[in-house]
Amino acid sequence: MIIALVATSCTKKQITTIEPIGQVGQLSPGGLIYTLPKTNLKIKVNAQYTEVIPGPYARFAQKYLGIANAPTTKEGSWAIVEVTADTYHQADPKNFFVVEPSEDFAIDFLKVTHEGLIIPAASSSFSSSQRLVKVSPQGEGVNYVDLSPSPYIATEQTTHYSRVVQDSTFVRVPVHRSVVVERTIEDKAKEAADFIFSLRKRRMELLAGDADFVAEGQAAEAVLKEISRLEEEYLTLFTGKIFRANVTHWFDYSPEAHGPDASSILFRFSDSRGVLPSSDLSGSPVLISLNVTDQWEGTSVLDQLITEKKGPRRDVVYYRMPVPVRVKVHDSKSEFLNQTLTFYQFGPMLRIPRELINRL
Repeated sequence: MIIALVATSCTKKQITTIEPIGQVGQLSPGGLIYTLPKTNLKIKVNAQYTEVIPGPYARFAQKYLGIANAPTTKEGSWAIVEVTADTYHQADPKNFFVVEPSEDFAIDFLKVTHEGLIIPAASSSFSSSQRLVKVSPQGEGVNYVDLSPSPYIATEQTTHYSRVVQDSTFVRVPVHRSVVVERTIEDKAKEAADFIFSLRKRRMELLAGDADFVAEGQAAEAVLKEISRLEEEYLTLFTGKIFRANVTHWFDYSPEAHGPDASSILFRFSDSRGVLPSSDLSGSPVLISLNVTDQWEGTSVLDQLITEKKGPRRDVVYYRMPVPVRVKVHDSKSEFLNQTLTFYQFGPMLRIPRELINRL
C-alpha cells in the first residue's frame, strides 16, 4: 500500500498556476510573465500664429477705397486650429501576473495578444513625452517698396516777379522757375488708389472686349493674372500684409492617474504666446475629460471579480475587456475634440478558467 501511494504521488500531474507577481517569491525556468494592458493617448495640437503688418496708407483706406476697419497697428495672435487624438497600449505596472505552466500548458499567446486582452511583458511600447515647439514671427523686416506708380517727388512751376528798369521806370517782369517738391503721404495714397481703379477699369475693358488690343488664349490669361497681382499688391498698401505660421505640439496623456469621469489640465493656451505647458500659469487651461459611455447592467458578477482581484485565484487567467470612452478636449469657450476611443483600464477584469487554456 505504501509503495502504491508513493508511485501515485510521483506520477501526479503538475497543474498550471497563475498568481500576481507580488505573491511569487521566485520564477522557475519554465515560468512566464504577462501583464494586462492600459491605454494611453497621443494628442496632436495644431496651432496657428497670424501676424498682421499694417500698410503705409491704412488710415486712408476708408477715404479713397471705401475699405473700413483696415488695421493700423501691428498685431499678432495664436489660435488652436485642430486637435486630434490616437491611442497606444502599454503594460500596466500594477497588473503583472506569473504563470507556472504544467506540461500540457499550450496557450497561444499570439491569439490572445492580437486581441489586446493581455500583452507580453517584453512587448511594451513607449512613446515620447510632451513636446512644445516655438515659432518666430515671419513679418519682421517687412518693407513696402512699391508705394505708387509715379515718382515720390514732383516738379512744380512757380512764378516770381522781378523789378526791371525800362525807360527810366521799374517794370515787374514774371520769372518762371521749376521747384522740386516732395509729395505727402496722402497724395501718394490717392495716387495708389487711382492706380487700383485704373487696373480694375483695364480688366473690365479686356473682359468686355473694349480694350485697345485683343488678347486671346494664354495671353489673355497672363494679362488678367498680372492685373490681379498688381491690384492685390497695391491693396496691401491699405489693408496690410498677413503672415501665418503653423506649429504642431504633441502630448502624451495617461488617464489612469485620474480615473474615468474626471478632468485634468492637458496644456495651457495664450493668444499672445500660443500653446504653453500646464505649469505656465500665464495661459488659460485647456482641459481633457474622459467619460465612460456605456452603462453596465447586471454587473454583480463583474463586481465579484473586482473584489477577487485582491486575492486572485491560481486556476484562472485574468484579462481585460476594452470599453468605449468619450474623450473631450476643451476650454471655457470652445470644444476642440469630442471623440470616442477604446480604453482597457476602464473596462472590467475578466478571467478564463485554467481548463480552457489549451483550447485558446
